[in-house]
Amino acid sequence: MRVRFDTFELDEANASLLREGKPVALAPTPFAVLCALVRQPGSLLAKNALLDAVWGHRFVSESVLKTAISEIRTALRDDPRQPRFIETVSRRGYRFIAATVAISAAPSPLAGVSPTAPSRPASFIGREEALARLRGAWDSARSGKRAVVWVAGEPGIGKTTLIEHFVAGLGDVACARGQCVEHFGAGEPYLPVLEALAELCRRDGAVPTLLRAVAPTWLLQLPWLSTVEERDALRRELAGVSPERMLREMGELLDRFTEQRPLLLVTEDLHWSDRATVQLLAYIARRRGSAHLMWLASFRLAEMVAQEHPLNPMRHELRLHGLCEEIVLDPFSETEVADVVAQLAPSLAGDEAFVRALHERTDGVPLFVTSVLSDVTAGAEQGDEDAGVGARLARLAVPENLAAIIDHYIAKLGGEQRELLAAAAVCGVEFRVATISAALARDAAWVEQHCEELARQRLWLTAPGAGPGRQPTEPAYLFRHALFRQLMYERTAPLARAQLHGKVGAALERERSAGAPVTAAELAMHFERGREPMTTLRYYAEAAGTALANLSPAECKDLSEHGLSLLGRAPEGTERNALEITLATLCGMAD
Repeated sequence: MRVRFDTFELDEANASLLREGKPVALAPTPFAVLCALVRQPGSLLAKNALLDAVWGHRFVSESVLKTAISEIRTALRDDPRQPRFIETVSRRGYRFIAATVAISAAPSPLAGVSPTAPSRPASFIGREEALARLRGAWDSARSGKRAVVWVAGEPGIGKTTLIEHFVAGLGDVACARGQCVEHFGAGEPYLPVLEALAELCRRDGAVPTLLRAVAPTWLLQLPWLSTVEERDALRRELAGVSPERMLREMGELLDRFTEQRPLLLVTEDLHWSDRATVQLLAYIARRRGSAHLMWLASFRLAEMVAQEHPLNPMRHELRLHGLCEEIVLDPFSETEVADVVAQLAPSLAGDEAFVRALHERTDGVPLFVTSVLSDVTAGAEQGDEDAGVGARLARLAVPENLAAIIDHYIAKLGGEQRELLAAAAVCGVEFRVATISAALARDAAWVEQHCEELARQRLWLTAPGAGPGRQPTEPAYLFRHALFRQLMYERTAPLARAQLHGKVGAALERERSAGAPVTAAELAMHFERGREPMTTLRYYAEAAGTALANLSPAECKDLSEHGLSLLGRAPEGTERNALEITLATLCGMAD
């Protein structure tokens, strides 16, 4: 299928989505959902039909489909409230509503190029070292040395994008893929392995015969490959066999298959895998003898640690014995974020201040970078140019597709963890244990213990360590991602948030009186949001006076004017009148 709609061009065969001739980044699963919708324009596709079409008959929740739709809307810059492309039919499904025009097939510009020649799509940025390590592992596998490789990182870091690019660059190789899915209870044993094995059987007619010869227990797990009579005979023959036999059979199957050609097994989201799959992976990694096999898997470090997943100790043991290789993906550098901006929004590429602000706001996480950039540029297209890109970035809400991801992690928090993080989000990106302890009326040891647990999960918090002006006895933590902190702040109920601001402000007052470096402007902000107007005015007056003394008249004017705008919230009286005179005087002196 190759069609054009609006300014977009969708080419299913080449896994390509273009907007005005430029590539649009879209992960494989959302791309498949988009293709399913575009294939039937104007027709309602029920949620179950979409789940079956894209995910097959695996059990996945509707939230997975919702996330995919959200990512598509972000890529297409489609507003769900006023959709131009994808319409939601409440409780039923989705409909593609834009007009489509079929495009006749054109000769491939890569005709004549060797299918094994690596190709680098224009949308792929960075990751040169990771790609080199993956290609090195594949070369080892082709030479007969089995390779087990993990690609690890946080959500949105680009694990799937890297794997897709690596696989595409290999050309025509035997590759079988399996996807782990989040289970709500015990998962089906070997689910991603069976999915990969089924794919291998469909592509290579010799595999079912090999299964019958060396892996009958696995053949029994794929009922469509045998008759009812054959399955009944197999069940009688295999009654009482141990789970260890399945391990031995799969080891033999892979060894026999790879005698003819190298095989790449890909398993994604291993942090959701069942124990049987982890046990099999460990067995294959430890198996002696040569095999032209590479098993490539991805997982999220944060969930691996938080869930005490059995893969976590196993991966450490395999690394200790040199039986696996682990590639941990880091966030993009500021230079790489600039490359993304140059590719997706060329008009902003020369704005170094914007690139720096985008990098700081997204912490360089690729998914965050592209989503936030898409929302910023969409704001310009909708007539918000006057605000400037910097201002649009500063006031931007968390993009819908990212909010869905972060909400997933918020839902997994325990009650005490959520209580702590809500207070921390009110404090800001960085906070002190003493502040949270005072605001929540909790013991400091309790706060520090929970912060350490959250930091070990490598998702919510990180401990910044010693820094300029920080005392060793002053424990402090940072939100790992500013967007996580922002959404936690926004998800706290307004009244509870206002109460927390008041409590944090009072705690910071006490810390300040004890010598902590807390500014009057920070206190003014907390008491303003905590709905304590008189205290707010006092601190805005102090902050404006400090700014003037520090030879910053512009800042003094901004602070005093803002303070004057809040006068109506304070009760009338002598103190308010005195503060009004002070603020007005400072404002006049700043001119």
